[in-house]
Amino acid sequence: MQYAELYADGWAALPTERKQERIASLLTELPIPFTFVGMRTFSLNGIVNETAVLDWMGRSFVFIPGRKRVVLGWDSGIEGLDESARKNIEFGFESVLDPLTWWKKQLADAKAVEDENVSYFEAQVAELEANPREEPEDELKAFYSYKGLEAYINENTSPVRTVDLPPMISECELNEVGLIHVGQVDRRTKEHRVKPGYFDRVKACLYDFDTKFEMAEYWGQCRFQRTKTDPLLYNIYVHERTTREDLVARLRVEGFSLPTEDQWEYLCGAGHRTLFPFGNRFDEQWRYAHMSEEGENVLEQPNMFGLTIAYDPYKYETVNSSCMVKGGDGGSALCGGAPFIYTMLPLATYWRETPANVQLGDDNLANGYYFYRRVLIVE
Repeated sequence: MQYAELYADGWAALPTERKQERIASLLTELPIPFTFVGMRTFSLNGIVNETAVLDWMGRSFVFIPGRKRVVLGWDSGIEGLDESARKNIEFGFESVLDPLTWWKKQLADAKAVEDENVSYFEAQVAELEANPREEPEDELKAFYSYKGLEAYINENTSPVRTVDLPPMISECELNEVGLIHVGQVDRRTKEHRVKPGYFDRVKACLYDFDTKFEMAEYWGQCRFQRTKTDPLLYNIYVHERTTREDLVARLRVEGFSLPTEDQWEYLCGAGHRTLFPFGNRFDEQWRYAHMSEEGENVLEQPNMFGLTIAYDPYKYETVNSSCMVKGGDGGSALCGGAPFIYTMLPLATYWRETPANVQLGDDNLANGYYFYRRVLIVE
């Protein structure tokens, strides 16, 4: 195997047939029995990549070509964001520093299009007129300014560095830490298949959950998830306490590992020098995590490598580095009502969540906030 062809420049130069031959040869050398599914082309932010889609145990994986001398990290604040994004940032500043003016603009826009929420906006304006806010303190003004935002970004992103990254095979979608698949139940026939030792943990809910919903969650106990092939056939999962060490050990037994921070940033943005993997502008329809209808979140679309990554600020993705997690902040900014740009920053390619906010103790990994993806390094 000529490994130079598994790096970005060599890989891009190969015709599809040769790529498929290289993958077929590579699969014979790997310790994990992947199944070749086919070749597929993905693109994002001007980056186009044709790659191999693989399957292992019903999970989708893709081949990621390696790359030499990749520049990662960030120290450029909001450099490169286009004018529409900057206007949105200013709008966010105003929502904090001058909420009355901000709500009046919202009201005017709502009236112009006969929005059904006009009465809500009117109530907000009336409340602020009756109870005016105090003048913001200088510290708050400094934070909600371009200079303050740029400092905040640079302080909370990884340092700029140049690294060499080997070829990888990466899982396409996230797994929830501590969520274990234990069987299936058919609500039509009432037949079930549950792994030995788990039936007592799920029997009380087995036929009680409402099949109108795709998922039924009995928090801390079990979950029923509708299959894609049959609306009345559900996969059964149980929650098990999982420490970071447990997770790493389990992946090692399978033959996988967690990505490092360097590897994760490359998987997310391909080394492209923009703050966000999707580029320098925001979608005008606001189809982002928790701001969109189900199935319309633009961030959930596969990226240039075919990965669903950095798409939900509530979801910490666990990595094998001192920063511990990437791709989210546990929803802190979103729940705190921060302006839009601050809710999006945890999804930036180079964002590092504040270590004090990340608790990775024995009891904290299996709570629906921590996720992981498997990677296999090709060496």
